[in-house]
Amino acid sequence: LESRVAATLRSVSLAKSWLPRLLQIGLATLEAEKRQAARRATKKSMPGGGKGSSKNEENKDENDLTVHKVFGSIVTPTLRRLVEHIAFCALGCANQGSKFKLGATFGKSSSDRLQMILKSPLPPTQTAKCALELADLAAAIQESNDSMYSLRPLEDDEDGAKQRAEYKSPLEGCLKMANDAVVMIERRVCIYSFDACARKCSLSASGSGTFDGESLLQCVQKLSEDLKRPEDCSSEVEKGSYLVVQKCCEGLNSYIKDRSDAARLRVVAECNDALNTTIVDVVREVSYLTNDQSDSLDTNLSALISTLETEVFDAFLDSVKRNVASCAKLGLIESTAPGGGNKQDEAMPFPPYLAASFLSIVRCRAQVERALRTATLRRPDSEKVTYQFLALRTASDGVVENICLELRSKLNLISPHKADVFAIHMQFLINTLKKYLSDEVVSLASDTRRMMLSKAGTGGRGIGKGMGNGPEGLTALENLERLGRVYVLCLTDN
Repeated sequence: LESRVAATLRSVSLAKSWLPRLLQIGLATLEAEKRQAARRATKKSMPGGGKGSSKNEENKDENDLTVHKVFGSIVTPTLRRLVEHIAFCALGCANQGSKFKLGATFGKSSSDRLQMILKSPLPPTQTAKCALELADLAAAIQESNDSMYSLRPLEDDEDGAKQRAEYKSPLEGCLKMANDAVVMIERRVCIYSFDACARKCSLSASGSGTFDGESLLQCVQKLSEDLKRPEDCSSEVEKGSYLVVQKCCEGLNSYIKDRSDAARLRVVAECNDALNTTIVDVVREVSYLTNDQSDSLDTNLSALISTLETEVFDAFLDSVKRNVASCAKLGLIESTAPGGGNKQDEAMPFPPYLAASFLSIVRCRAQVERALRTATLRRPDSEKVTYQFLALRTASDGVVENICLELRSKLNLISPHKADVFAIHMQFLINTLKKYLSDEVVSLASDTRRMMLSKAGTGGRGIGKGMGNGPEGLTALENLERLGRVYVLCLTDN
């Protein structure tokens, strides 16, 4: 493989060195041909110029090997074989699905194992080195091809004028072959670069839960510096960028397996940051690189990351539902006589199940704020809402819904006095969490409260009398409202 690289370098150096020299020789020879043609024209115009026409014809036959014919019959075939040899050494074989035909230029009689090595693609490092050499070769041939128009046939007769008008450079075929080889090897460079970047980003995502969008951006920026035919590699660039993001998402998905909610929130934060920062930069760089040929890249990458973002955050919300369900437990319901005060309620005015429920909501808010911050928005543009609000809504709905369902299931065990207490608790929950509760849960809580009032037999009159008075003369309802204001401060956005 190293010999193939060395052969490529030497062959490109040979072509770059000799093509300009041959053109200089051709131009000098063409000037000599012009002077000779001028002398023949002068002799013909002189009196008696027709004499010795046979001798003039002999001279013309001797000069039939013109510069144009030399380049067409000798230089061009030799250069073509040299370009074929360079392409074979640098590429080994054509890309899959390519129409470019690439045959072996040496080693045809060697062993099958050696032929397989010769026809195999070079490793990434050697491919990148040969890509630069092939680009230099194509540039040298392009420059020589442009100069070939100075070597067009002379207009010394009608045939010469027609050939000059219909002139086609003999180096056109060599130039096309060199350009095809450059496009093919640069496509390989793109594939190798994005493959290496994908492996690196996948390890970073699965190991530390990081979406390494900077590596992808640097990869695209390096390609923009190295590629000479980027517009012909737009498909490889777009597919490679998608592959890197896909591997990142797979790595992040692997990272959260058997991990806590903090890991899920970290992944959501990484996805959201990538969508709002690095992916925007990557799409812009790819657009510059491919001359706006990747219109669907932004949509494809955003959809891929948003899908993972939504799935992981939904998994976090499911975990929140399970956690708050374990906290929103009424515990043992004790019946008390309707007359007199309840000493247990006076000693402990704020029920433990409400304290545990509110603490679980506050804990959920702190988790989301620490990982995502309040300014972080979800991607769907149809609903401009913060992650924090969605988490608080899920936690609040879970708390109220579980309390309502447990009250309904234990309705027969609840005394009228306790029903009056729970009715006040439900009103307190609605008042405190109304900002986050969904309409369905508010309706469920209101219906449950009415059921408690019906059980208490108060019909909405004299609510709160069953809870007695606190040691400082405040009613239990006022104590609940005071504690409710504390939780409102804990759940505020500021």
